[in-house]
Amino acid sequence: MKRIIFLLTAALIFASCEKKDVYVNESAPLNSGFSASRVLMAKAPSPNALAASDSFDEAADDSSAVVLERKLIKNGTISVEVQNLQNAEEKVSEWCASFGGYIESSSTSTSDSSVTVKVPSAKFDAAMESAGKFGSVKNTTVSLQDVSEQFYDLKGRLETRKVLRDKLSGYLKQASTMQDMLKIERELNNVQSEIESMEGRLNRLSNQIDYSTISVFITLPYNTTTGGFKFPDFGDGARRFFANVIAFFAGFASVLLYAVICGIPLCAVVALLYWLLFGKIGLLKKLFKKLRG
Repeated sequence: MKRIIFLLTAALIFASCEKKDVYVNESAPLNSGFSASRVLMAKAPSPNALAASDSFDEAADDSSAVVLERKLIKNGTISVEVQNLQNAEEKVSEWCASFGGYIESSSTSTSDSSVTVKVPSAKFDAAMESAGKFGSVKNTTVSLQDVSEQFYDLKGRLETRKVLRDKLSGYLKQASTMQDMLKIERELNNVQSEIESMEGRLNRLSNQIDYSTISVFITLPYNTTTGGFKFPDFGDGARRFFANVIAFFAGFASVLLYAVICGIPLCAVVALLYWLLFGKIGLLKKLFKKLRG
């Protein structure tokens, strides 16, 4: 009996210890949760870090916002029909001046006129749209040439050459011997020549970019000149026709004459060669007979 009581007591004590262990183990997730929260807090960025990251993002946005301006060469053509060439030319001049441009060249005949103007590229579209002010527009064309890569490449190489020129100038001041001075001066002159050439090309390219070209072709109505309407001249047309016919036969006769003059001597030479080689003399025949014999 005592033994049974002892076993029951030992069992109760073992059960109470097991519950205590379970309670301790159940409290472990709380500790691990606390540790996890500490880890999350450690991983979370501080306000200073957030501010620094925001400033970095803004700087990145600013750097990506720097976009090179496209460099375009714009050209346009306008064909118009007018009733009076002189008035149309005056209107073209006023139209060009109203956009801050200038006339580059012009030519005029009795029935048409051609004017080449330069206008600021920023006003090119407006100038093309207002072309109908000085005549009836028959045709317009616009062409764009993107020279951005060429422009910025030339500009970058020019800046590089200028830096090299400055360095060579500094080396020239520090040169200790005459031979070094001559070598540096020669190289400096070459670099300066390249700089001047690049500057000239860049200036011409910049002028083409800044000022667009518009070619204006002005014509009078059909069979009309500055003196008024011109009836077709049938007599003049007939004279041109017969002149062309005569010119054709004259050319044909000259070809025949050349053939006769050049052909007769050529035929005589061919006949002579045949007579010598294959005719009565027959040099080649005799030679073949000897070779066969």
